[in-house]
Amino acid sequence: MAKKKKQPTPMRMRRRNKRQEINPFIPLMFVSLIAVALFSAEAAGVAVVGLAPTIVLGLTGKGVNKSEKLQCVGFMNIAGVLPFLSQVISRESDFSFIVSDPINLVAMFGAAAAGYALVYVGPMVAAIVLQSLAQERIKSINQQRQALIDLWGHDVIGDKDVPEEEPNWVKGKGPIRPKS
Repeated sequence: MAKKKKQPTPMRMRRRNKRQEINPFIPLMFVSLIAVALFSAEAAGVAVVGLAPTIVLGLTGKGVNKSEKLQCVGFMNIAGVLPFLSQVISRESDFSFIVSDPINLVAMFGAAAAGYALVYVGPMVAAIVLQSLAQERIKSINQQRQALIDLWGHDVIGDKDVPEEEPNWVKGKGPIRPKS
């Protein structure tokens, strides 16, 4: 008898890598840094130091929503770095002061931290808001349903257990009134 060939098990199957996300944010950022370096080397230095959290996330970030995380953190980080870039461009002698001052670094990195906070807290806040909107909609639908039941009777909802009584519109209490 010939030996039966073993069926491939999940451990023996070749793992296929999912197609990697291509994010245009990192090349755009590097081209922007080169353009700033051609304009002012000190400004490019401040940008590299200030945008370190974004650069690190771009090079090491993984996950399903990598590009969305990178954009959120990156744009917040850029917003934190821009005031110091304008200061260095206007007075290039401030470069060493800006890079070495801890308050300035906390402001630049704190903007990136705010981006991370938006990434992780934002979906929870959105879920809470959407849940409250849905509850309000359910409440409104139930009020409309009760108004229809009051106007037309329980037959509207197909309720067979309720005793027969004339609907309000027959009695002349609803918005539809018979002609006299």
